[in-house]
Amino acid sequence: MLMNRINIEILREIYHSIRQNKVRTILSGFGISWGILILVVLLGTGEGFRSSVMNLFSIFAQKSLYVYGGMTSEKHRNIKEGQEIRFDEKYLGQLKNRYPEIEAVSPETSVSLTVQNEAKNGTFRITGVNEDYMKIKILRAKEGGRLFSRADIENERNVAIIGENTETVLFGKKTGIEKYINISGIFFRVIGVLENDNIFSASEINSVYVPYSSYTRTINSNTEFSAFCLSLEQNADSKKFEEEMRNYIAHQSHFSVNDKQALYIANFETQTSAFESLFRGLRLFIWAVGVCFLISGIVGISNIMFVTVKERTNEIGIRLAVGAMPGSIVSLILLESVIITTISGLLGLVSGKGILMFINWLLTMRENDTFIKQMSFDAGASLMALFILVIAGVIAGAFPAIKASAIEPVEAIRYENRG
Repeated sequence: MLMNRINIEILREIYHSIRQNKVRTILSGFGISWGILILVVLLGTGEGFRSSVMNLFSIFAQKSLYVYGGMTSEKHRNIKEGQEIRFDEKYLGQLKNRYPEIEAVSPETSVSLTVQNEAKNGTFRITGVNEDYMKIKILRAKEGGRLFSRADIENERNVAIIGENTETVLFGKKTGIEKYINISGIFFRVIGVLENDNIFSASEINSVYVPYSSYTRTINSNTEFSAFCLSLEQNADSKKFEEEMRNYIAHQSHFSVNDKQALYIANFETQTSAFESLFRGLRLFIWAVGVCFLISGIVGISNIMFVTVKERTNEIGIRLAVGAMPGSIVSLILLESVIITTISGLLGLVSGKGILMFINWLLTMRENDTFIKQMSFDAGASLMALFILVIAGVIAGAFPAIKASAIEPVEAIRYENRG
């Protein structure tokens, strides 16, 4: 009961002290609130940007590689400089047999041609691929349509999957699914229209995909191609595989493994890892900026506690003279510092979350016009920042508290505060 009374008295004294110094307390507290608000908003913006960028890559399988044959830049064995590196289906079959970790592999060869539907026409990129291509570059067909099947490839069916803009140009506002398009005098039945839900799939809006077997039979009889793509099992080491495949292709095609002009390999996993490293650096930078704001607020709290100790020197001296322990004086000053810091931090945290919610509301209103789709409130990081603030509040109040406890009672009673 006695302890509860003492605690209530301490809280009353702290309340009285804060009320007497309202302006200074509000200004110091504002520094703390502003610091954590800025930190919360910056972290939310950074995470929202990271999520939006990484979501763009969701169109690709995580462990996918794109291989592009170029031209040799040096003489090696019986290959001269300027020799073009090409592949064929047999080459891809050998590659898949050699590396069992390959889950899917597909050629990719294309040409721009005029495509017609009755009186409407347009020039589009016609790309020949097999059924594995849609597993590597994760494209989705709109409702009512489908992607290529193995039977489409084996039976050399004249079917096509088109982009959203291709459908609009050739069919207007009507659906193109199960209708026919004319490519170089050959009619292809449209079996699917690609979804357009991110920046990469948006690049497919003018596409026309046909089975590779049909492509070589009706559009381009050349069975060699300069590009293919593949995806690996989830437990495969894509970087190690890339190096081994480069050596194998160099050996099979008789060019130097050090000839970077002869072969280019785009490793999706390596590229996304580079982005992740970039975002980790960005997050550290955001924390550094936020902590700088917080430090300025903490310095303000420390200053106001020093002023409080100076103004209450007489009172502290009387307390010590009548038997108050130095520890109780330290506790009083520290608790006041922690209360100001905690309340200010909570206000900043709540305000920061409110701003993020408001921004998210604005983003939903302009969903199709913005790159960042949603800000993220990082509760863990925000609470950690608040915890750091409380610890900093203890440290900020420690020096004034120690100074207060070291006051000599007689000197303190005779002390007259002149401002």
